[in-house]
Amino acid sequence: MKMLRSQGTIRCSALLLVSISAGLLQGCTRDPNVKKAKYLKSGENYAAQGKQQEAIIQFSNAIKIDKNYAAAHYDLAKAYMKLGAFAGGYQELQRTVALDPKNIQARLDLGSLLLAAKQYPRAKEQADAVLAQQPNNADAFALLASNALAQGDHAEALAQIQKALAIDPNRSNFHTALALIQAGDPAQEATAEAELQKAISIDPKNSMAHLILSSLLQKKGDLQGARQQASAAVDLDPKNIRARVALVGLELRAGDKAAAEATLLQGTDLLSDTPEGAELLWDYYARTGQVDQAASAYANLVAKHPKSVPLKVTYAHILIQQKNYAEATKVSDDLMKSNSNDPQVAVLNGMLLLRAGKANDAFIALDKAEKNAPDNVPLKLWLAQAAQAKGDLSDAEKNFQAALSKDPNNIDAARGLASVANQLHDYNLLMQVATTVLAHNPDSSDAYLWKGVAELHQQQLDQAAADLQTAINKGPNNAVAMQELGALRLSQNKLPQGKQLLEQALAANPNDAAALRVLAAYYLHEKQLPQAIAVVQQQIAKAPSNSQMYDLLSELQLGAKNGPEALAAAQKAMQIDPSDGSALTDFTRAQVMQGNVPAAIATWKNWLNAHPTDARAYSILGTLQEAQGDSNAAEDSYKKALANQPDQPLAANNLAYLMMERGQDIDVALSLAETAHRGLPNSPSTADTLAWAYYHKGTYGSARDLLESVEKTDLNNPSIEYHLGMIYAKLGDKPSAITHLKKASALAPNTKTQKDADQALQTLG
Repeated sequence: MKMLRSQGTIRCSALLLVSISAGLLQGCTRDPNVKKAKYLKSGENYAAQGKQQEAIIQFSNAIKIDKNYAAAHYDLAKAYMKLGAFAGGYQELQRTVALDPKNIQARLDLGSLLLAAKQYPRAKEQADAVLAQQPNNADAFALLASNALAQGDHAEALAQIQKALAIDPNRSNFHTALALIQAGDPAQEATAEAELQKAISIDPKNSMAHLILSSLLQKKGDLQGARQQASAAVDLDPKNIRARVALVGLELRAGDKAAAEATLLQGTDLLSDTPEGAELLWDYYARTGQVDQAASAYANLVAKHPKSVPLKVTYAHILIQQKNYAEATKVSDDLMKSNSNDPQVAVLNGMLLLRAGKANDAFIALDKAEKNAPDNVPLKLWLAQAAQAKGDLSDAEKNFQAALSKDPNNIDAARGLASVANQLHDYNLLMQVATTVLAHNPDSSDAYLWKGVAELHQQQLDQAAADLQTAINKGPNNAVAMQELGALRLSQNKLPQGKQLLEQALAANPNDAAALRVLAAYYLHEKQLPQAIAVVQQQIAKAPSNSQMYDLLSELQLGAKNGPEALAAAQKAMQIDPSDGSALTDFTRAQVMQGNVPAAIATWKNWLNAHPTDARAYSILGTLQEAQGDSNAAEDSYKKALANQPDQPLAANNLAYLMMERGQDIDVALSLAETAHRGLPNSPSTADTLAWAYYHKGTYGSARDLLESVEKTDLNNPSIEYHLGMIYAKLGDKPSAITHLKKASALAPNTKTQKDADQALQTLG
């Protein structure tokens, strides 16, 4: 008897069936192979739509499921390269080839990337690996041809491209490659032109063939034909920067400035998301001195592409060129909110922080960014500069070394390292930098300068003179080499030659304050103070925005007992550079000389009523109070300055000195002196205070070394001379002590310095 199922039984069976089906479906979604394939397919769909960022996310998701998924690694590599992220593309291509050695196209792509990076042996390895699997792979022979051509081996390049053409004679790009090889030989230019015409007939959209043909026609003098071909290359490949630059050059040669600007504007518009594209138009405006027009154009471009980081970075740099730091900072701050790890943004932020005197903040921000991009050379350079600005010369040296190691031809890294070597008085390091640069660039004027300076300090004077002269011969505008050789000739009593070299240095670089200071010292040595003042005034007329020259003028006017002129010069220096410690010192000295200290104090107190957090104003007030003899009020003002700005150099310097004069905590005074010298590393005053702190700590050797270097640039400073005398006395060098103490006494008649120096001389007998 057949049994009938009840409705309940049927319902239960149906539920059971649904449950089983759901379980099967759920099992499928949990299958990692299914999931990774879905991510791969999704990524490929995004890539086909040009959405490379979204594609990268999906390919990365597939790799998270299976780290050995070669297909996902390869697709990820292609997505990275389409975005111009070649470092990521390189890594993924390497993984692809390691996981799937038979992926021919991945090997060819990797070989091309290695070729672009000038890794010629490794590029050849990939081509050879392809040929080992496919002996008739024409693309591998073409890669070998390009590799040989890049190394200057035209014969090998020709042999390899001919093999490629023998296998596939109808490849337009192979004919283009052959033409490029032939174009290097003037005798084969006509043959090269025919090859290019053939390449274009096979593939009229071959933009590279049009571009190379443009170059050949330009050589022939056919500028109209060259312009037509360059224009065709741009039309076919609108994002090809080389083609645009070539077209712009031809448009400018034809006198069509409007067309050139339009070509560059269109390129920047199309390539707004790449650093090279974003800078296209700016490069032209910068070369032609059109900063204001650039600012207007980039403001419009940023408004059109509000998400373009490279455009905003370029715009900020233009604003900096305009000295519109407030607006540049706004752009930088906006970028930092969402793109703080972008190396371009980090460099911009660091630059602006350094310019604002916030060296420590700059260092912290750049250090964080560098950890996320350890191979970025510009980041390392700015990190090194930030370290140098905050006085951490060890870290500065390390980062400049790292940048130079990654890019031995980077002259900015070499210059930075040379600067650190000079600050450290490490002339072995300076010689090492010079030798490294000369190995890569034997005609480097800077390298011969560094070599000469190192030899000067190693007392190899003849060799130093020869190398400094070589620096001048190789760099006729190398003002520093002229200044160094001029100073050497003066020290050798070759006065006319030394004076002439210093004048040449100032002609080459009207802003060379160091050369002007040495020239002024020459006139002082000749007891011609009025002539020294006249020379400085003449140079200021040529370089009216140089605060250091006004510093020097103020010092000379003080020496001439001309208080009003000294005050005016110091005030001008302070207007140009508000952080100029030497100008502040001269300002105070001039006020004291004129007897206007109470009025000056009243002025600064009024200012502080309106600006109660102005650390610099408290520093100036403290200096004036100290000049009036009110040490308690001065100490209070310096402490207020440091409460508002802990690294305020003038307040730190003066408070440190005041504490030492009052016999207060020497360790605190030393810390303050170090802060001051970090803030104003080129100030003789901060160096003098730091050396005096070393003296009180009993580290006489460090005190002597610091002041000896400062004395060379501040020749007649009675405080420095007195302190050097006291230091030499502690070191047991009685003759040197007497010499410096006598000089201090002579330089500061009727002062406490003279009294102290005379007492010390009596003690020495």
